Amino acid sequence: MRLVKVFLLVTTALAAVCSAEPRYFGGIDVGSKGTKASLFSSTMTADGDEIELIFGQTINTRLVSSMKDKKFTDVGLQEATDAAKTLMDAMKAKAEEQKLVGVKYYIVGSSGVAAGENKDELATSVKAATGIDMDFIDPKREGFFGAESSIPTARLPISMYIDIGSGNTKLGCVVGASDLKNYKSDEIKFGSVSGRNEARKRNPDDVAAGIKDLMKDISATYMKDSEDIPCLRNRQRIYWTGGAAWATATFTHPERALMPRLYITRKDLDAFLAKLTDGTWNQGAPQINYLKSATPAQQKKIREKAEKERQDVMNIFVREDLLSGVSIMKTVLDASNPSAILVFARESGFIYGYAEEKFMHEPKSEHTTASR
Repeated sequence: MRLVKVFLLVTTALAAVCSAEPRYFGGIDVGSKGTKASLFSSTMTADGDEIELIFGQTINTRLVSSMKDKKFTDVGLQEATDAAKTLMDAMKAKAEEQKLVGVKYYIVGSSGVAAGENKDELATSVKAATGIDMDFIDPKREGFFGAESSIPTARLPISMYIDIGSGNTKLGCVVGASDLKNYKSDEIKFGSVSGRNEARKRNPDDVAAGIKDLMKDISATYMKDSEDIPCLRNRQRIYWTGGAAWATATFTHPERALMPRLYITRKDLDAFLAKLTDGTWNQGAPQINYLKSATPAQQKKIREKAEKERQDVMNIFVREDLLSGVSIMKTVLDASNPSAILVFARESGFIYGYAEEKFMHEPKSEHTTASR
C-alpha cells in the first residue's frame, strides 16, 4: 500500500510540474497612434496565471492622424505595416535568443483602428509583410481585457475602467463574476487624436475652444448611456489607461515613475489641464519630491526614469492631443462620480487577454507545433 501511495504522489507531482510549463505568446497591437509588441510567458500557479513580460516595444505611426474621409492613407498604411514587420522580427529574434518553444504570434487592430473604412487594406498589407493574419477587436472585448489587466480582482466590484486611446475611448465595469458577459461596456467615439481632429473641424482657429464644444456633446452622450449602465456612474474607483493618463501621471507625479499603479487626484487633473490650456505644461525641469526613505541609488533610478518618460511623452504627443484626452477624463469624471479615486495603471493592456483567448480556442495540436 505504501508503494502505491508513493507512486500516486510521484505521479501527482509530475503532473503538477508538467501543467506548470510556461506558455509563450507574442502579440502585436496595431493602435491608432502606435504599434505595440509584447512577448510574454504565462505559467499556471495555485493562485492563477503568473505573467512575465519578456519583451516590449512600441513604434509610433500616423495611422489615424493621417486619415482622410475615415480611410487610412497610403502613408499611414505603410507606416503601420512597417512597424508590424519590424516588431514581429524583433519578437521572433528575442524568442530564438532565449530558446523559447511553442511561441504563438498574433496581430490585432484596436477598436479605434477597426473603425477605418479600409481596414481590410491594412490587414492585407500586414499579412503580406509578416505572414500572419491580422484580426480586429471590438470595444467591449478590448475594454474587458484591459480592465482585467489593470484592476486588482478584489477591486473589480467597486471600480470602473477607462482607456482613452488615440482613436476612441473604451469604458466599462464588471457586474458579478469576472467574465465578458458581465462586463458592461460603453464607447466614446473620440480619443486624444480623433478628438483633437474633431475639435479642429469645429473651430479651425481655436482648437481649445473646439475641444470645449466637443466635451459638451460627450458629456450629454455619456450621461444618457450611463442611465442604462449605472455602474458607469456610481463606482468608487476609476482605473485610467492610455496616453493621456500616462502623460498626466508623468507630469504631475515624476517621483512615482517606477510605480506600476499610482493615484491621481482631482487637483492633479485640474492643475495639469490648466497647464495644457495655457501652454505651460512642458516648461521647466521636473520637480521631484522623493520619499524620505528613498536612497541615493533609488533617487537616481527615479530621476532617470522620470526624465525619460517626460521626453517620451513630448516625442509622442502635441499639446492639443493631451488637452483632448485629459478633457475627456474630466468630462467622464464630472458626469459619473466626481469624488471617485483615479488610479493610473502603468503596466496594462488588452493584448495578453486577447492572445490567451485566441490560444485557448485553437486546436490542441497547434499548441505543440507552433513556431519557435
